[in-house]
Amino acid sequence: MAKAQFELTEVGDDALWDRLVATSPQGTVFSQSGFLRSLGCPFKRYLISDPQKPVALCCAVEDPSCEQLLAYDFTPYQGILFLPDLFILPRQRVLDEFRITEFVVTAFTERYRTIAMSMSWLFTDLRPFLWHNYHQSDLGQFKVTPRYTGILDLRNVDSATLPAQTRACRRQELRKAAAYIVQEERDVDRFLALYALTFARQDIVLPASTLALVCGITNAALEQGYGRLTSCTTPQGVASMTLFLFDRQRTYYLFAANDPDLRNTGAA
Repeated sequence: MAKAQFELTEVGDDALWDRLVATSPQGTVFSQSGFLRSLGCPFKRYLISDPQKPVALCCAVEDPSCEQLLAYDFTPYQGILFLPDLFILPRQRVLDEFRITEFVVTAFTERYRTIAMSMSWLFTDLRPFLWHNYHQSDLGQFKVTPRYTGILDLRNVDSATLPAQTRACRRQELRKAAAYIVQEERDVDRFLALYALTFARQDIVLPASTLALVCGITNAALEQGYGRLTSCTTPQGVASMTLFLFDRQRTYYLFAANDPDLRNTGAA
């Protein structure tokens, strides 16, 4: 890509946006329209284009004043998403991504008072953020905080032999849990009650706003088909519940809740 003048435009079409997100290596369920709406806060969806074609996306979750971009709770991956047909020559990838990110940083710092983004683990070049106002720190600089993503590749896993490959302590837990019942659930109220108890055991009282957000995310995921809530039932009752979200590429372990009185059953 030659040095280009990029353009930033808002996307209002859910189907178009979701289709583009699904093609991006950095695209996840957390940038899809359904998930964004489940947060119950303002957001904008931006398309970045050069004179020839679209090259990237960026979803911007905003505060109520729409003056700040937020790295919102329970949204680990959003930020800038590059489109797959961006790179004609592989060696151009680093330069192209740098120029696009530099453009987004400049455009957003002009539009918003403060900016926070949670990038995909496949977003590799943070230099435009690190170098912003490098020689004029009084004008404001970004703080970059590394976080880590654990990825388990299950494509070639044989479920029949997997237990034998795990640690002895884990095999013991699996044997203990062999008689438990794991099934899909739709009872969000039960899940929220267990979720609150999980934190109450640690003397943490969750704010009503947090429980409302967890409820909104869970309900939207189940209703729109990109989430699965499961329970694990022991002879003493439901001991554990878990919400997974998924897109075309992978599944995400998002929420877990456990009955404090059944913590030692191994249900989790």
